[in-house]
Amino acid sequence: MTIKRQILNFNQHTVDVRMGSEIMDELPRIIASAVGKPKRALIVADAVGLDERTEEVRRALIDAGFAVESYTPAVSAEPGVASLDAAQGLFGALEGVGITSDDLIFALGSYELCSLAAFCARLWRGGCASALMPMGLDAMVLLATEMHPLAAGSARDAVSLKADPTMVLCDLSLLPAMDREQLLVGYVLMAGAAMAEGKKTWTNLCEQAAALASGDELAVKDALSAVQVARRNVLKSPNPSARHALEYGRTAARALACCVESDIPAHVLLAEGMRFEARLAVDAAGLDPEVVFDQDDLLFDLGIEEASLTIDAEALVKAMHEVHARYSNRFLFPLPKSAGMIRLTSVSDEILERHAAAYAASFA
Repeated sequence: MTIKRQILNFNQHTVDVRMGSEIMDELPRIIASAVGKPKRALIVADAVGLDERTEEVRRALIDAGFAVESYTPAVSAEPGVASLDAAQGLFGALEGVGITSDDLIFALGSYELCSLAAFCARLWRGGCASALMPMGLDAMVLLATEMHPLAAGSARDAVSLKADPTMVLCDLSLLPAMDREQLLVGYVLMAGAAMAEGKKTWTNLCEQAAALASGDELAVKDALSAVQVARRNVLKSPNPSARHALEYGRTAARALACCVESDIPAHVLLAEGMRFEARLAVDAAGLDPEVVFDQDDLLFDLGIEEASLTIDAEALVKAMHEVHARYSNRFLFPLPKSAGMIRLTSVSDEILERHAAAYAASFA
């Protein structure tokens, strides 16, 4: 199969996304175009399980004409967290090997690590090129348009910039051995993006769900490309309310994380957040109930089954208010008005409490 290329045009920059199982075969040719003239590159890689891939990337960068050094940052002792301290460490590594604004940072690993590298690349010497090779489908969906926020002190997700990597390289040969949690989070994120922008994207994803769940590379490539465009379109929307659409499901997911056992997988929390907010949208935003059932069917077809949780309705409502207050002074939910259209919506306490009670009772 050929490598699919998707150029995402933003107002001030473009992101070059490549998708396919032949990425490593073509890497020297692809990566040479990330800078004006290859000279220096710093590989930023996770510490565990990437030794062989890191060496392959190092050789490819050398073949492309780069002098290459490597660095493994201390992301965090806590899973899923990169911090400003980690960014400071990476800045020190960039200084140590003499990276300039004309050079390249190449990151491979988790969503958190690639986000850290892209963040530092935007700030170093006024901005240098960054190429990101994520190891999970979740990061493949997100990195071109959204970085994982960095922790600052006790705030786990406080510091971020608008995503601006030079390249995102999605090696689909990783799919068969990919961590299942990263795969399922990726599927849920695809469903959320499809709900956010365009009826056609939503319909196509529903039709491709079975092929996606089976790991069919062509289906993954097509869906991933469509979702990248959908996410770009959301972020470029002239409607300020529409630009919040990618937050769909996240308020409820964060609240659920505060109310349930700590070992509930992230993909379950996000899927349940979307299920809850879709039902909320029927009353608050006029969503057709058939779309709710279609979303349930899509998640099921993607291999995400309904959870079995123990929920206290009052605690859930309280948690939604508390987690939302960390991000905004306005208590508004990005809710679907139809498949492919999400807008910020005010939800009355009566509707929220009623739906929380019904949601909690559904697990009894």
